[in-house]
Amino acid sequence: MENQKTLAYFFKKEVQPSLGILGILRESFKITIRNGRITVFVTFIMFSYYAVVGLADHLLLAPVLQDMVTKSKLVPKDVKISKADPSIFKSIIKDVRYFLTYELVLLFFSCLVLTFSLAATVHSTYEAYTAKVLSLKDLFSGTRGRLKRPLITTLWMILIIIASATLLFIFIGLTGVMTGGSLLTALDCTVLVFGVFYYIYISAFWMLSLVVSVVEDNMSGMKALDKANELMKGKRLQGCVLMMLLMFASGTIYVTSFILAANQVKLVGLAIHISKFWSFCVLKLSLFVVFTMFYHECKKGQPVEENANLYAPISAIDQF
Repeated sequence: MENQKTLAYFFKKEVQPSLGILGILRESFKITIRNGRITVFVTFIMFSYYAVVGLADHLLLAPVLQDMVTKSKLVPKDVKISKADPSIFKSIIKDVRYFLTYELVLLFFSCLVLTFSLAATVHSTYEAYTAKVLSLKDLFSGTRGRLKRPLITTLWMILIIIASATLLFIFIGLTGVMTGGSLLTALDCTVLVFGVFYYIYISAFWMLSLVVSVVEDNMSGMKALDKANELMKGKRLQGCVLMMLLMFASGTIYVTSFILAANQVKLVGLAIHISKFWSFCVLKLSLFVVFTMFYHECKKGQPVEENANLYAPISAIDQF
């Protein structure tokens, strides 16, 4: 055991210098290629799900929304509600219930698919970085016990975001009442800039906490958030830049697909939508891989004993 720690320290010190932003992106691309079958499998799972959702929206949801809009136009505006035809309101309420049920079911399956994609991608990337390429069988067995922890961490992050947004709106309301003129404009601009940077930071922090929840045992909820906060010390700017680059790529894909889809024939529009869904899935998978590599980069600043089994390549330990 002591020899393994010594060897791990040697690899940490000599072979694994700080990667930097470009190094993380380069290593992420290499590992994605190395995990070829798993990459294609996870991307196909996500793409298939979003394709089914798009079809369900068109066949199941769109007619209900159209019916809801049509019935809402039949509600008289110059007559009291109590005197209006009750069948119209019953139909609208029925459509609203259908819409809410549909969205809840969609949310449930979206959580399942995204959590599996996250766990599978992070786990396979983590193993590939330590010189081990998983088979699909190993992937399923390895991710089986890692699905619950990211969901718990996500719930905690949602609570934190809601609390932060509430405080921000209270601050905006107070400044709006207490100030005016150019000072109010300056404060609004300051709050807007702060909100943008806070959104980028909280997205990077959230993603790293999800990676921690998948990789490390018994890490979920506040424990995972505390661990992610500890890991990001000295690396916050790097994490924010990585997230900003991925957000820029995502925005470019959406804007490009929107421009290309305008005034196109039906077949071309379908091809553009398929390309957009596929690009979204690839970008989502890239997000998981990049922040798994960022996790490894953050771990390099931790004590050697904690990283002894993390930074020694498996083949090297076996040879030792």
